[in-house]
Formats: sequence, structure tokens, C-alpha cells
Amino acid sequence: MKILVSSFDKLLIEKLQHLLLGESVVFVKNGEEAIRNAPKDIDIIIYDAVSGIVSENDLNSLFEKAYKGAKYIILMDELFPIDPDNLRMPSKIVISRDRELSVLPELLKKYKELITKEHNVSSSKNEYRAQYSTKTQEAHTGIEISVVSKDNELLDIIKNALEDVAYIKIFSPEYTNKEEILNADIIIYDTTEGVSAAKELISIYQGSDIPVVIILDDMFPIDISRIPIQKKIGIIKTEVKTTLKPMILKLISDYNITSRKAKKGLDKISEVLAMDSSKSHLKDIIVDVLKEEIRSTVRESLSGIDFKELAKNAIQSQIATEDIKTLMLNSVNEIVNNMRNEIMNIATKEIETAIKEEDIKAIIREITTTILKERIESLLA
Repeated sequence: MKILVSSFDKLLIEKLQHLLLGESVVFVKNGEEAIRNAPKDIDIIIYDAVSGIVSENDLNSLFEKAYKGAKYIILMDELFPIDPDNLRMPSKIVISRDRELSVLPELLKKYKELITKEHNVSSSKNEYRAQYSTKTQEAHTGIEISVVSKDNELLDIIKNALEDVAYIKIFSPEYTNKEEILNADIIIYDTTEGVSAAKELISIYQGSDIPVVIILDDMFPIDISRIPIQKKIGIIKTEVKTTLKPMILKLISDYNITSRKAKKGLDKISEVLAMDSSKSHLKDIIVDVLKEEIRSTVRESLSGIDFKELAKNAIQSQIATEDIKTLMLNSVNEIVNNMRNEIMNIATKEIETAIKEEDIKAIIREITTTILKERIESLLA
């Protein structure tokens, strides 16, 4: 099992080398270097996120361009925290880079167990489901879909169509668990048996806000316009094989659907650390994040500043000798790592001054350093 570590902090790397002794580890400075040079068969990524939105963008790029199948452990800086909701990978754990490194070996152990379990499930997917099974099929995203039907042929078609899109949970209409059905991101409901099936769907749904794909009988489809569900779409049973997948992908796009597990962010920790031996770590892994009210106040106070123009001016002198993108990433990361407290103190004073003064842009340009300007942009963007 291969582990990729992304960090340029030498002290942190030394600590990680000790904690990861005996593991197969590849070290890189950032996501760009990983995409260019690192092996692609990586199972677990440990990412040192020390610079707010810069780290968020780098992580998302790493996930989308090279490592969609990897599990992520993200080391978050408490002075410049990232927002887990902005990260697109479904399998992630966020811990404090300063206070919680000691739990890393335990997290790796649980992730390895999870990966082994997923591989076993994938290799035996032909034994996937008995008629009333509610086990989920492992997939490449965190989206979960509840399917309610007793038509085995239809269920096989749905599973084959969506196996690389979502986790599928199967429910028989004769034995339904409302809470489990609604604990999904999308519902697919088979109403080919007519009005009775439609009534059962309405009874289960009861005002929920989950998109529903309603499967209709070819010869005698029900009138779905009379079903009181806002986010609904109908599909004829014989068209499921060819049109269901693009329909689901369109729903995900139209309604900006994100896995509920991914939305919870730090709740992934409790899933990975479900073993009794790990429960004692749960209270140590909770990360304090800046309250949204504080961040909103700062954004409002500095809303008139053109930070993109400030950043452009700041790096003008080096534009001829270094790649701008690499310069922005590396320079910001290095200064944040070495001078986090100093930057926070200066930023706080500047924000207080900016709130009181009329000409905020002039004050910021006069007082802040090049890297401070870029950090404020990253933090508040």
C-alpha cells in the first residue's frame, strides 16, 4: 500500500518520516509536483494544508487530475483553517497538523482496513445482493442512491448503469425502512405497479427535499404531475438502461448534489475510527474552525479591495524569472509556515484599521507586505 505525503515543511516531514517508518512513502512539496512526478497507484494521501484556499484548490486539483481513488488525511493549520465543505473528495479526514499527529498511525491502520474491505467488495460484486438486501455497492463517488423495487431484472440494470457513479442501496417495496431510504442523496422509485406504488412513494417522501427518479410502466404510466414532489423526474422502464445514468448525472449537476457524508467533513473520522480501540481518540481529533460570523464580518469590511490587482502588482518584479503559479503557491506556503503568528497579528491590526478608515485600499497597499496581501486574498476569497 503506497502513501503520498505533500509538504514542504522540513520539521513536519521529519515527524512524518518517524510516524510512517516501515511504510511505502513518496514525498512531494505540493499537488502540482505530485501530478507531474509521483506514481499514480497511490492509496492514501497525507496533505499538509497550511494556506487556506490555496491548499483547498491544490487538493481539489490533486483529486480531480490524478488521485480520485485515494483516501485523504488532511493536516489543517489552526490559524489558517481550510473549509472541508470546499473539498471535493468524498473520502477524507481532517486533523490538526500541530496537535493531532499522534493519531496518524491509528488513522492509517483504519484506512488500510477500509481499503482492503472495498477491494474485497469490488472483487465479489457478483454476489452483491439477495432480494431484500440493503448493502451498498462501492463506487468512485460518495453519492448514495436508494432504489425501491422488487424487479430483480430492473435492479440489475440500475446497478450496472450506476456502479461507477454512486453507492446503491436496494429496498423492497414490501419491506421498507423510511429513514434508511431518505438517508440518501437521490431516490429511484419503481411505480410500475401503478397507483398503489405511487401512494407508497408519497407516504415515504412526505415533504423531503431529495430528488426522486420515478420509474413508470411502459403501457400504463401514472401521472407524475399529481405526485406532490418538487424535485421529481419520470423515466419509462424500458428506457432505464440507456437514459438513467445521464439522467442521474444531470440531477447531480442541476441540484449541485454532494454526498451527505462528504458534507459532514469531520464525521468521516468517526467512520474510520469506529473500532472500540480508537474511540478514545475522537475527542482529540475535533478541529476548531473559525466561526462563519467572524469570516463574514471580515469579508464585508474589506469588500471594496481589489486583491487580484494587489497580487498582480506584488509579483510584477519576479514575473520574468519564475512561473507565476508556482511562485504564488510556494511563496505563500513558505511564509505562512515560518511566520504564521506574525502574519496573523499584522493582519488583525490591518483589518481593524481598514474598518475605521475610509481609504482601505490605500492603507492596505502602504502597510502590508507582498505575501500578506496574497494571504488575505487566500483567506477571504
